[in-house]
Amino acid sequence: MQLNEMEMKKILDQGMLTRSLIETETAMKKCQMYNEMAKDAAVKGFFKEQAKGLEDVVGYFKKSMVGLQ
Repeated sequence: MQLNEMEMKKILDQGMLTRSLIETETAMKKCQMYNEMAKDAAVKGFFKEQAKGLEDVVGYFKKSMVGLQ
């Protein structure tokens, strides 16, 4: 089976987006966990903000994946 350049680019883009999505979801879950574990209000707030920002990034990656399909 031979793939043309556009099909190959689409497959590679999907792979990169999938990897980025997994890494970002992992980082988001870590921030949520650190938020729950933190005792200091400032630290809790920091990790909560980071998790929210990463949640937005996850949404962007998911939207990009839909655009590739």
